[in-house]
Amino acid sequence: MTGTNHCFAVNDEKKYAQFFDIDGRKIEPKEVIRLLPDTVDGVDMKEIDAEGVAYAPAAEANGISYFYITGSHGRSRNGSLRPSVFFLFRVPVSTVTGRPEFAFSEGEPSPNVERTALLRETIKSRPELADRAEQPLDQNGVTIEGLAMEGDSLLFGFRSPCHTANAYIMRVPVHELFKDAVPSGTVEKLALGADVGVRDLAAVKGGVMILAGRSQDDVAVSHANCGQPIETEEGPPAPSVWFWDGKNEPHPLGMLPGVGPGDKAETLMLLDESESEYRALIMFDGAENGEPIEFLIKK
Repeated sequence: MTGTNHCFAVNDEKKYAQFFDIDGRKIEPKEVIRLLPDTVDGVDMKEIDAEGVAYAPAAEANGISYFYITGSHGRSRNGSLRPSVFFLFRVPVSTVTGRPEFAFSEGEPSPNVERTALLRETIKSRPELADRAEQPLDQNGVTIEGLAMEGDSLLFGFRSPCHTANAYIMRVPVHELFKDAVPSGTVEKLALGADVGVRDLAAVKGGVMILAGRSQDDVAVSHANCGQPIETEEGPPAPSVWFWDGKNEPHPLGMLPGVGPGDKAETLMLLDESESEYRALIMFDGAENGEPIEFLIKK
């Protein structure tokens, strides 16, 4: 939550999320909030596969602030299709505490937690993404891993597909979401490199910071679908950070020191921003407690 120590973490393998605070250099877990029930319209729901979360401050003085949460909107590596991953959620929160002002628990989702499955149709309607929509991840299939608020739009960053060394970000107007009609979306190509996709997004002044990393774990698949060989002298791509103003080509801020291609940098959170640098917290998939590491990143 911009300008405060109040935060929100989503979980890819559960049906809930969790609030937490940052006290100095200490992460303090707080309340758990259920997002998805066990069944929707008679269909059993598995994990959300939540991959991105963004804070959207109230547009006016007495308005409502939200945390937005997105599922991956993609098939698993083994090709299974789970309806539970095709949801976008929003949770209204206090502009002071970052917590809901309604009763909530980890048992059942509150009716105040909204969800929509229409983004699934938006993705399939975009020619840049349509042929890879709902295809397995290991076949360069669509999977969302980043989410950030920019102006009056949500930006969805895709780990995959990767085409000819380009990753994709889709911009969707917030006012079109959570209505009965399929929202519109515009897709931007970002030249991040061969086999490099978006692993997370964070809103910063003038644009977004991109955490980039390997799109496909299988080299042969990457070669076939991303259009360029990725076995260079340097080896497969390591995690990197970029700045994108939403209009021009992204600007590389650099590789993460001490982090190699095998380290799955998964989460990027802005802690502070000055005129000359970003202070960011990065966490890793597969590491105990996410192994949070703080970085100072020059602009």
